[in-house]
Amino acid sequence: MNPRVSVIVPTYQGEAFVRETIESVLAQTYRDFELIVCDDGSTDGTLAVVRAFGDRLRLVTQPNRGVAAARNHAADSARGEILAFLDHDDLWEPGMLATLVPLLDADPGTGLVYADAWIVDKHGALRGRRGEYLQYRSGSVFDDLLRGNFIPVETTLVRAALYRELGGSDERLRYLEDYELCLRVARRTRIGFHPEPLARYRIHERNLSHEREPMLMEWIAVLEGLRAPAGGLEPRQLEIVLDEEARLACDLAWRALRRRDVTAANGWIARAGGRAPLAKRVQVRALWCLLRLLPQRVADWVLARLPRRRLYGVQAPEDPAARA
Repeated sequence: MNPRVSVIVPTYQGEAFVRETIESVLAQTYRDFELIVCDDGSTDGTLAVVRAFGDRLRLVTQPNRGVAAARNHAADSARGEILAFLDHDDLWEPGMLATLVPLLDADPGTGLVYADAWIVDKHGALRGRRGEYLQYRSGSVFDDLLRGNFIPVETTLVRAALYRELGGSDERLRYLEDYELCLRVARRTRIGFHPEPLARYRIHERNLSHEREPMLMEWIAVLEGLRAPAGGLEPRQLEIVLDEEARLACDLAWRALRRRDVTAANGWIARAGGRAPLAKRVQVRALWCLLRLLPQRVADWVLARLPRRRLYGVQAPEDPAARA
């Protein structure tokens, strides 16, 4: 008899965290699930850690192709009606599945459900809640999602049939494959939400979210894909997308200036035009003028004292200034 839920854990070089992640799945009070771990070509001790769990999970492997491909590979052999995703450095609370499976079952018109999550540092210490930084929504949320992702992947359950019908995760994406999938799901179905934290999102130096500039560029590419001829956006949705692209371009201009790449910054400033929020445009223009007018030593002093970006309020231990 097939399980109701297939839990998918993609991992790459996950030796430091994957054992605790797997244990949090196996500790679920809801028992009607299978656990599939997809190793994405790890060269550290990840495979030894995963294999030590024996037949309590199913291990599949692939050459290094990225997290989206790993999720898809695991989903290909999943037997459950529901897919649940958990990255190899995050954790579930024991009642995660017991809470969200009934929420999905309660409404056939809901294709995906999610919940809030705790934020922890690399040692597991609590540092707050995702909900302090995200504005959660439920129901018909496509327009809201156009302004940015608020669905934590570590608390996401999606109907397996819908996931396959939509073609799974986009393997061309490195940073925002979960966001792009949520956009496609939200265009088709309602989204359900539970307000209590049911997982623990871990901040550490290897989080891909620290790679801010390439992530922002991929974000713009995702939005550009939505407004392509086949995207079919309504006029109000197109306006949201154009405003968001301008805001992101302004953010990229700021980051280019922080590493003294005025040429790249000018390109992003031109891309942003007048659609970006006024405060952001003023901020970028002020820094641009300072770098142009101040002696290099003074400009370097100013750049060194600008506040660095923190991910959900937590500074990564080895987060270099270039990622600010």
